[in-house]
Amino acid sequence: MTSPGIRLPATMSRRGVGRLLGAAAAASLLGGTGRAAASESGVADLVFHNGDVITMDPRRPRATAVAVRAGRIVYVGSDSGARALAGRGAETVDLRGRTLTPGINDTHLHAAVYRLNLPPYALDLGPAAAKSVADIVAAVAAEVGRTPAGEWIRGAGWNPARLAESREPNRDDLDRVSPDHPVFLQDSGYHVSAVNSRALELAGITDVGPNGTRKPGVDYDANGRPTGVLRYGAQALVQLLLPPRTREQRKEAIQDALTRLRAEGITSFTDPGLGPGGDGLGGGTQGIETLNAYVDLARAGTLDARVSALFLPCSQSGGSAAAVDKALREFTPPTGVDPRRFAVRGVKLFSDSGGDLLVAGNTNEERAAELAEMVRIAHAAGYQVGVHCYRWVPTVVDAFTAALRRHPRADARHIAMHGAFVPESLLPTMARYRIGLGPQAQSWANAIHRAAQGPAGDAFLPWRSAVDAGVPLLGSSDAPVNAPNWRAGIQALMTRRGTCGDVHGPEQRLTLEQALAAYTTAGAWQDFAESWKGSVSVGKVADLCVLGDNLRTTPPDEITGLPVAMTVFDGRIVHEA
Repeated sequence: MTSPGIRLPATMSRRGVGRLLGAAAAASLLGGTGRAAASESGVADLVFHNGDVITMDPRRPRATAVAVRAGRIVYVGSDSGARALAGRGAETVDLRGRTLTPGINDTHLHAAVYRLNLPPYALDLGPAAAKSVADIVAAVAAEVGRTPAGEWIRGAGWNPARLAESREPNRDDLDRVSPDHPVFLQDSGYHVSAVNSRALELAGITDVGPNGTRKPGVDYDANGRPTGVLRYGAQALVQLLLPPRTREQRKEAIQDALTRLRAEGITSFTDPGLGPGGDGLGGGTQGIETLNAYVDLARAGTLDARVSALFLPCSQSGGSAAAVDKALREFTPPTGVDPRRFAVRGVKLFSDSGGDLLVAGNTNEERAAELAEMVRIAHAAGYQVGVHCYRWVPTVVDAFTAALRRHPRADARHIAMHGAFVPESLLPTMARYRIGLGPQAQSWANAIHRAAQGPAGDAFLPWRSAVDAGVPLLGSSDAPVNAPNWRAGIQALMTRRGTCGDVHGPEQRLTLEQALAAYTTAGAWQDFAESWKGSVSVGKVADLCVLGDNLRTTPPDEITGLPVAMTVFDGRIVHEA
């Protein structure tokens, strides 16, 4: 959607159009001045005072008060200055020493997947609800009793490391209580599913035959019998059979997810991976219909968040350059939406999840070449590219730099998502090419005790080294893998204390401001939106988060439990505890 009077050159790329629309949006927000001044703002309709404002703006890092008018910030400074702008009927909030920050930007959050894999859409099998395989079996048995014969039983959230038996549920467990209903149970990391015999039968997954052919990603026992455990792309063999959620269900789930996110102070997020490659992922919730649901909400003006989406051309494994090229040629980015509410800013690809490369090819050398071509195609089409990677971060960075050399483009802002095993020697290259690193500090806290025993040791995910090198460090939850509690991420970034209780790599700790930047200004950078969001600055959108206490004075090991008292989106209070 273009503004009246803006003429787009016929040859302009998608990225060029995006930049022009972003500039138009910023000009509209700032009244064409580049920076609104309080004296030009008129009367404020919302005023915060007597607080500790962490602005994330280096020109004024601290303040005690903020004034808002018509959805944007018109004053940042002293209590008296803000109160002087309060108009008749203005809402005035006494912060009582509590901390106010910019609205939180979670750079990797699957909102639709998060909500569609909770009741009433699916059984909650997370650690609070299911502490053993026996608990999972009992939950399935109860659901069978409530479900018409032959219909699917769905559930999500189990983690073998947190189950009493320390193993995955399998077909034999599930067959005991559900011989006739097909069962699909997604793990907490969304890389593994457990299914029963009826689901295997429907998917055509059979015992290994005389020729010894095995389906990639399907677990078999010593006798060649499928165990019911499916990994990575093999999950799609069953997930594609699940009755699809309607667009209305997806819209309802997104709206409910937004309510939950606002309660966490989150006003912006990136939903990383929606498209033709997503129908077999996330319990069948990452397909193009979910992207269309977002578009419907944005066009209707009911999407009360700033959402960036990444287009997903391929599934979790077996992706190819041909598939990326075909999907991008067939995809038309949405029109008629405010790019400050919803935009498809990039393309997501998968490289690996800690093992071999998952793209097409017979050897890892062939797969690395295929991945590089996939990245090149998406980059050449004008998109930001985010690659899901763990072990193969150097290969992903090589693909980014090769694409940038072949098709030079200033400020592409490609992202190494997760990026678990990033060697410190790679950081200068990432900084030079402005390649972002998108780990999840909560996932690090859960995994560090095991990871530290490996070759990375305590240096697993060197956050401070990345920041010191100038690499954009992006904060996120990867919900539903982790709860969308950004304070837990801040705590891990500042303390380097894992859930095991041990501190690993204390030299990689971040300061409070560095950690908070990962969830505010870095997110705005990822969205090409630093001119109009990400900090508490005059002229920027009034997306704000008020905490229940003072963040600076809260002991770092207690930050996770710090409540969110209020969330402001576009100048409106949208959550109040």
